[in-house]
Amino acid sequence: MKRTRLAAAMVIGLAALPAHAASPQHDAVPVAGALLPHKISYTLNLARLKAGSLVAAGGKANYQLRDACDSWSSSQKLEVQIMSGDGSTSVVTYQSATLEDKKGRRFLFRTVQSQDGETTSETAGEAIRQRHGQVVVHFTKPDMKTITLPAATVFPVQFTGALLEAAHNGALHLQSQIFDGTSADGSTPNYVTLGTLAPATPGFDSPPFAEGMAVPVSVASFGGGDSSLLPDSTYSDRLWTNGVEDKLLIDFGDYVLSGQIDSLTPLPAASCSQTR
Repeated sequence: MKRTRLAAAMVIGLAALPAHAASPQHDAVPVAGALLPHKISYTLNLARLKAGSLVAAGGKANYQLRDACDSWSSSQKLEVQIMSGDGSTSVVTYQSATLEDKKGRRFLFRTVQSQDGETTSETAGEAIRQRHGQVVVHFTKPDMKTITLPAATVFPVQFTGALLEAAHNGALHLQSQIFDGTSADGSTPNYVTLGTLAPATPGFDSPPFAEGMAVPVSVASFGGGDSSLLPDSTYSDRLWTNGVEDKLLIDFGDYVLSGQIDSLTPLPAASCSQTR
């Protein structure tokens, strides 16, 4: 899911080779066509406290992926309630809606982050991949501006496809630059560690998991840029070959939340013209 791997922990290689960049030149990542359109909800529980004055934390996360023929339409909402030692509570919310071209050429986005009902940040705009691979992003919020991102930049669903392709190839590591629209500063460097793709027992009984295979994934995001020595957020989960995630573990810095599936509903396949 998605700093989309849940907002980069507000918030998503190849065969024991050295880590390398996920390439957007793979026009449409082959395994991306096997992604399951679905809506899913998770309960987030406190796994551990690491530092600071917090005494409790928990919340809910919802994610939806729809097949829009030439594009993937996705939306998500993450809500976390935290309690301090003095008994005061605060609710932090992240919401996003995106439309991502399946060939990685165009990405529309809108994100809103708030605390206790007050908006703290908002982004909106459109990213377009140029002929030579660079991505030009036109922001309409928070301000009108345009930035250019390197050709190695990938979008969120494209990133999921790259992870599954890497897992199928037996890779152990993957590096990427992800743009999900969350930050007006540009793309976020990520370093991914993958386990072994293998048959797995789901923690939630649902037909989409029947006789399925999954791979453990751990994503470290470096919001400070490539020169940062330590990640500013980490996220891990188990990614199934249909794109569904379970066993979430989200590190927010002072505390870590685990996520368990509450509900999972497959969505109807898109009815698309074959003449496109």
